Amino acid sequence: MIALMTPRGFADLMSTMWPELIDAMPFGMGGMMRVMGKIPGALTLMKPMFPILFPRLLPGMMPKVMPVMLKRVGERIPMPDYMAEQMPELMPKVMDNLMPHMIGDLVPLVTQPMLDYLSGKTN
Repeated sequence: MIALMTPRGFADLMSTMWPELIDAMPFGMGGMMRVMGKIPGALTLMKPMFPILFPRLLPGMMPKVMPVMLKRVGERIPMPDYMAEQMPELMPKVMDNLMPHMIGDLVPLVTQPMLDYLSGKTN
C-alpha cells in the first residue's frame, strides 16, 4: 500500500484508469481531449498546459473515479475484509491529504502515458 501512495505507484494505478479519468474531466474536456487525440500533433501542442491544468482538474475528478480506483487498489493489494470495507471511507481522505504533496511529481509521470492513450498508442 505504501508503494502505491508514491508518485510512481499512483501513476501506475492511473495508467489502468484512463477511460474513467478522461470521462471524469469537467466541462466536457474529456470529449475534447479524445477529439484532439485524433488530430495529429494536437496533443503535443497542448502538452505544456498539463502541468497547469492537471493539478486544478484532478481534485474534482477523484470523487468520480473513486469506485474504479478502489477496485483497482483491491486487485493490486491483498487486504483483509475489514480493511477493504474501510477503504471507501479512508481512500478519499488519504488522497485529499496526499495529492497536494505529490501532484508536482505525478504530472510528469502521467502526461505522456495519457497522451499515448488519447492518441491510440496504448489501450
